Order: sequence, then C-alpha cells, then structure tokens
Amino acid sequence: MLFAVRPTILTSDDLFVVAVSVDDSSQLTCMKNGRVVHRVLKADGEPEVVTMYPYEFVSRLSSIGSYDYSAQPAPEAALSDLDSQARDMLREGIARTHADDEILSLSDVDFDGALGLTTSQTRDGDTVPTIAGIVMIGTKQALMHRVPTAVTTFQVMRDGSPVVDERLRMPLVRMFRRIEELLTPWNMQTEIMLGTQHANYNTYDNGAFREAVANAFCHRDYTIMAPVRFQLDEIGLTIANPGGFMRGVNFNNLLTVSPTPRNPRLADILKRCGYVERTGRGIDRIFARTVASGRPLPDYSQSTSEEVVLFLRNATVDEPFVHLVNDLSTKRGAPLPAESLITLAALHQYGMMNEEELTRRTSLDQERVSLSLHDLLSLNAVMSYGKNVYGPLNKKNRESNEHTVAQSNSDRIIQILQLLGGSASVPQIAKHYGKSYATTLRLLKRMESEGLVNHRGNTRMSEYFLAMTTN
Repeated sequence: MLFAVRPTILTSDDLFVVAVSVDDSSQLTCMKNGRVVHRVLKADGEPEVVTMYPYEFVSRLSSIGSYDYSAQPAPEAALSDLDSQARDMLREGIARTHADDEILSLSDVDFDGALGLTTSQTRDGDTVPTIAGIVMIGTKQALMHRVPTAVTTFQVMRDGSPVVDERLRMPLVRMFRRIEELLTPWNMQTEIMLGTQHANYNTYDNGAFREAVANAFCHRDYTIMAPVRFQLDEIGLTIANPGGFMRGVNFNNLLTVSPTPRNPRLADILKRCGYVERTGRGIDRIFARTVASGRPLPDYSQSTSEEVVLFLRNATVDEPFVHLVNDLSTKRGAPLPAESLITLAALHQYGMMNEEELTRRTSLDQERVSLSLHDLLSLNAVMSYGKNVYGPLNKKNRESNEHTVAQSNSDRIIQILQLLGGSASVPQIAKHYGKSYATTLRLLKRMESEGLVNHRGNTRMSEYFLAMTTN
C-alpha cells in the first residue's frame, strides 16, 4: 500500500526542523517483520508506540471507519435469538414516530431483513441475526452468549455511596425506556413563566438526554468488554461509552465534523426507527437543548482514546438567560439557530471572549462563530468591545441599545413618510423600509402609541400619516 509523504521545513528558535506528514491509512499496516503497531498515550500523557494484537484489529478498523462490526452475523446465532415482543415494541416505535412507515406492513422475516436485524451467511446462505439485531431486539440469553459486551450500569451516588446501582442487560428497545425510568425520580423540574405561558425545565433536558443515550449505545465499541456507564451524583450526570472518538473527531470539532458512526448498521436502524435524527447531528441537539436553560455547556473533556465521556453539570435554571432567549426568539419570529444559542450561552458562561476563544469553548469552527456573532449583534443580544472581543449585554446596556435602535427605526419611517408625501399604506412603507409587512406594521403601531404617527382605515391598505400633519 502506498501513502503520500510530504516533508515540510519548520523554523523554531533559529533551528530548522523537518516535519514529515503521512496520509492516514484506511487499513492496518505493519512493519517489515510483520509487527502491527499503534500509538497510545501513557498515564502521564506522553505518546508511545505499542504492539497491536489480533484481538484489537476489529476495534481499530471500526474506529477508522473500515469495518462495521454491528453488520456482522452474530456468532452461533439463530432466528430464535430475536425477541418477538421486543420486535413488536420496535414496530410500535416506528408507528409512533412515522420514521419509516413503509416497513410496518412487512412480515416479521422481511421486516428483520429490511432493517438489517438479520443477514444471510455467505457460507451456507442461512439467515441469521446480526450483531445489531441481537443488540436491538435480542433475548437476554442471546445478549449474554452472542454479544456479552452489551451491558449497561446505572448508578446514583449520594455522599460517595450508591443509592441506586443497577447492571442492565436487555435489548435497546427496552434499554432506552429503562434508562429514562431510572433518571426520572432524580430529574427535577423548574417552572418559569414566559409571558402568559408556563415552561418547565428539567435538570437534564429530556431531549438532550435521549440523544446522549442513543449516541452512547450507537457509538460504543461492542468488541470491548466494558459497559456503557451512567453515573449521577450531586455534581452532575456522567455518560461514558467504551471506544474513543472516531478518527478525525475530537472535542474541538464535535459540532462541525461530518458524522461517522462506529456501527453504521446499528446507526441506520436507530434512525429508521426514530430513535436518533436522520441527519446524524444529534450532538447539536445535546448542546443546544442543554444551554437553552442557561446551564453550562456539555463537557467532553474527560474523554480518552479508550472512552468517550459526556458530563452534564447539575445547575439551577438561569431565569434571566431563559427570558433573554425567549425575547430573542420572539424578536426574530423563530427559535435561535443552534450555533447562535451555543455562542450566546458561552459568552454568558465565560464572559468576554474573542472569536478564537469562542471557537475553542464551543467546538464550533470560526466561520460559524463569526456568523453567530453577526446574528446576535443584529438582535442586540451581545456587544462588541473592540479588538474582536465580544460579551453579553447587561440589562442597562441592552435597554440603552434597544432605545437607540428603536429611535433610529422611527426616524427612518418618518423619512419614508415625508418622501411619500406625508402618508402611505403599510405595504408601501414596507417596500421602502426593506422589511416584511408584519415587522413594519409592528413598528408603526409602536410609533402610533408614542404619538409619532396616526392611522386611518381598517383594511390592509389603510394609511399611516405623520402626527404633526393632522388637524
């Protein structure tokens, strides 16, 4: 196998250093003596090169996207290893979410084949369950003997001692429901009034939690004998799954890198059954829904090459931030984009930062951060402090800015009315103003309440005119 090798000369402290770049391999490579090696990090953080043994080959190939372990026939499995009741639960989920209604009319055999729960062995042509099929709807005995790594632990710690400690071995259609049941008693709600509406915020947002659970099971390495771990304590919730990030994925690009599942077959089943987003961008939802209530950004910093660890901090709802997000959504007539919401939350959490710092804190790339800042500046949600530094506005600055913007908009409408002879219909004003009919009408009604303009007529073509011209 040939690889492109690119040498580059670097200068450091008046010394010349040659840096050699080699393309990533999509396969395992070995030395002349046949030894396969890979680089790992030692306990002190220093890298070293160690031998890769045959039992590690499948895990390595999966992590670089060259092998789908979940699509392989489960060892010594038979169709009787699939639980009919679990299959019915899967059908119910599809019917409820309408994720892939077309397969609901199929027979059980065709249903399993269409979803990838079963496959044909090339050796004798028999149809047998896949690893994904056993993981998704396998019986407890099948999970124990065919995929013994598919285990989950759920712990609730109080004062250093477990008050809940369950070890779970069940198909994912039951596992998802059971994990939610275990969290519910500890997931407190806070009620906030947003105008005339009641809004409830859980300590751990239900939507974000479901995505995090699905990610943990979808991206875990099923060749590693270790459980998916859920641990809840006074500080927060930790969700950890065996197997590090896929090649090319790290904390700095989590929200922007193209999604690459470790188990494509299992990921496809979860998407088609409505458990995860078809876009594969569930990580965006975890971030956006977590910070929507002013809680800290999700933390993946404890992740290693062997394990992905998500930490969601237990924090009270930031009511001023919730009201700010609601006001901004009302102002723009739609929810804030995920990138803008995450950027705004980072500024409120960490204070003033430049674009480079925001990129590092949020896992967004610099272009998305720039677009988010432009969006937030237009909404008067953040303030530029010069030298590419941005920060949240305090209430006094926001009110001052809003008054300035409102005054500027009013002056512009007055100029338009003067240009049009002192009176005009809303569509005429909107055309010159460059805004929508609804935005222009809202501004005119505010100006009318302030005595700047008057109004006559009741139809869409009714006119507004300058107050000083009325007699």
